[in-house]
Amino acid sequence: MAKYKVGDELIVISDPSEEKEKLRELTYLTTDGDYAQISWGLKIIKVEYDKPYVTLTYRNVDGEINKVFAECRDIENFDQEKVLEKALLKAFTNEIINISVVKNNTHCKL
Repeated sequence: MAKYKVGDELIVISDPSEEKEKLRELTYLTTDGDYAQISWGLKIIKVEYDKPYVTLTYRNVDGEINKVFAECRDIENFDQEKVLEKALLKAFTNEIINISVVKNNTHCKL
C-alpha cells in the first residue's frame, strides 16, 4: 500500500499483489508425524453490526469476495467480538468446504 498527499487530499493506493502474497503466507498446511496444523488467511473487508446480527465481507486467497452472516442469540448480552468470531468461523468453514470441492473435482474424476 502506498500513500500520497496531493494538495489537501491523501490518496491511498493498495497493491493487490501485496495483499495476495500476505494471504498466501497466512494459508498453509503442515504435518509433523502424527500431528497436522492448518492456517487460513482471509482479508476482512467490512463488518456490519445490526444487533443481533453481523455481516462479514471478506476476500479469500483467490481474490474472491464473499459474505457471511451470524446471529447472537443472547440479545441481552450482545457481544460484538463473539458474534464476529462466529462469522469468521463460518467464513473459514466456507473456505475449507470450497477448497475441498475444488480439490475433489480436479483430482478425483470418475
